[in-house]
Amino acid sequence: MVNAMASLIQPDNYDLNKYHGLAQIFEFVNADGNFTRYNCGQAAACTLLTHLGRLEPAAESMPKVENKYPPDNLGGWFGTSRRRVQRICRGLGVPTEAIKGESELKLSIEQGRPVIVMLGRPGPKFLGITMPMGHWMVAYGFDDENVYLSNHGSMTWDEFRQGWRGLVPWLIRMRQRGLVAIQPLTSQSA
Repeated sequence: MVNAMASLIQPDNYDLNKYHGLAQIFEFVNADGNFTRYNCGQAAACTLLTHLGRLEPAAESMPKVENKYPPDNLGGWFGTSRRRVQRICRGLGVPTEAIKGESELKLSIEQGRPVIVMLGRPGPKFLGITMPMGHWMVAYGFDDENVYLSNHGSMTWDEFRQGWRGLVPWLIRMRQRGLVAIQPLTSQSA
């Protein structure tokens, strides 16, 4: 169940012995902004940026981000592009890099690095055809049965995999990919 306002969330009904990821994360949802039908990309970016200390965990943070970085696909009517999500993060001091595949997704989450993902979702019907849609979320935890996502709640691995392989993620180069904050390089002696 998605909260109606920006708030701290944690996974529900999970087995602590099998859970990997963050114990909690400050979540933004579409309802926290001005473009509620099309701003899940901004909600995902704001969730990641707040986790990394680049935004205040406050309801007014997302409208400020939307004002500078509104949804951009076809004038915003088709949501937010991968490029825009990356520009939001980079503009607030957090460059991102792509991870690919389930093993990299799990590894990132195990390392405490939440992952922005785009999942395909069924959309409205048009002339009897279900139109494809996409939804940006932040994967912040998982166990054997579920993936825990901001702006959605938990989802079974089968549902997640199906959405992650969807048409819309493929169209924007996010099929079985995620975006994570680039970790600063640490100097090591040879």
